[in-house]
Amino acid sequence: MTHELFLLGDLSRLLDVPPHRITYLFVKRALPEPELRLGNRRVFTSEDGRAIAKALGLEWKTETDRKK
Repeated sequence: MTHELFLLGDLSRLLDVPPHRITYLFVKRALPEPELRLGNRRVFTSEDGRAIAKALGLEWKTETDRKK
């Protein structure tokens, strides 16, 4: 089983929101920082994406849903 990993820009495009709206969730500590970091960049998992979408009041689509 493969795991999808996303950078901030990837999530921004998938959720159709500006990157600063996602970053603000971490600045105001509405969500915990993602556990993964690569070169001082946040690396998000699908579970992180789901939590971010929920915090923004959006729907998270799975990989299968996005391919349709």
